[in-house]
Amino acid sequence: MTEDNEVRSLANGSRGRRFALSSVGLLVSGVLLFHFGMTALHNSPFNPVRERYDEQIHAYMSPYFQQDWHLFAPNPIADDAGWLVRAQKREPDGSVTTTDWVDVTSPHIAKLHRQRFWPSRVERLAPSVRQQLESWRDPQLDKLRLENSPADAGKSADRGDPTDARELDPPLTPGELIGRDNTLLYIRALASDEATALWGERISAVQVRVVTNEYPRFSERKVRSNKGKIEYYDLAWMKPLKVAR
Repeated sequence: MTEDNEVRSLANGSRGRRFALSSVGLLVSGVLLFHFGMTALHNSPFNPVRERYDEQIHAYMSPYFQQDWHLFAPNPIADDAGWLVRAQKREPDGSVTTTDWVDVTSPHIAKLHRQRFWPSRVERLAPSVRQQLESWRDPQLDKLRLENSPADAGKSADRGDPTDARELDPPLTPGELIGRDNTLLYIRALASDEATALWGERISAVQVRVVTNEYPRFSERKVRSNKGKIEYYDLAWMKPLKVAR
């Protein structure tokens, strides 16, 4: 091979490598731009673009790219929440009885406190019910819904109950509908598992009560008689799910 052929071969190889590197760079840049753009749209306040493409944005971001920021100091804890469960149970004679409410949150929290170093992930599920109820709706749209709700329904509109069948203004977006369905499935599965463990396999329906204990304000911390404010609301009765234990 002559010297000219060697130079030409090296030049062609160099151009090929440059083309490959440029193609890879453009591809990576395009993927990153697309990802950052979808992330920005997902975290932005509700807008016409999100209204038009909310389902596609939610499908891309969930579950692997969901944003959950805890970098900065959170708001001080102002309340404590838990949930209770009861069930409708089929008796051997064919009748149906309703059980009493049972606290299912405190036992799991007690187990977590005993497992300081390697806490079980299973024990974390029950205390997270209220978080699931509060996270499936868009906060900006919820402010509008609360303003557009009748005065007597304001509290119901504010709590994010996925079993609330009222017409909302504005209506739920496709992403919120997916979040609502996932939340209901999550709560039904937990309630069914707890009810089955408590009352056996003959349950025909389960119901969840969410209880919130709002702590006394800091200015009233020295008033011994002030125990805070307790509020609760009940989800609708739900058909139990078969959960593998």
